[in-house]
Amino acid sequence: MIFKDTNNNFDKFEGTWEYVDATSRLRIVLEKIEDYEDNGYFSDVIVGNLIYEENGVEIINTLTNPSTSQGSDDIYHIKMFSIPRPNLIVGSFEDPIRSKWTRYTLRLIHGRVISMNNSNVTEQLEWGLQIYEFYNPDDDLDAEQAMRVPREVILTKL
Repeated sequence: MIFKDTNNNFDKFEGTWEYVDATSRLRIVLEKIEDYEDNGYFSDVIVGNLIYEENGVEIINTLTNPSTSQGSDDIYHIKMFSIPRPNLIVGSFEDPIRSKWTRYTLRLIHGRVISMNNSNVTEQLEWGLQIYEFYNPDDDLDAEQAMRVPREVILTKL
């Protein structure tokens, strides 16, 4: 079975997105892959990796340290599993150190004005992380609640 992105809804999610404040930085790189195989099914998907820093200290980095523990195809820590609306992606995010997956949403915000003094209109993504689905093979109760990336931020396309 093959699921195709016939309307090219995924294209607008591709690219590098970043959130920065006084003490932290989250950068996410998303990529559209056509005919991605997962358990015998093929579909067009959005996948990616990220880096998160606090006070200049790297907390998590899957951009330069992708997971290869489950084979060469398992190198993405952000995987999409549905697109319920053209501007919304729902998927899974993996923290490789905590060995757990949790659910995320990415909502595209079209044409949002960043500064009233600047006429530039920038695309943004609303990153939302919810802990109600996870895989935690070691049954570490502290790890179930502790996420090493922000739960809710607005990312700007670079």
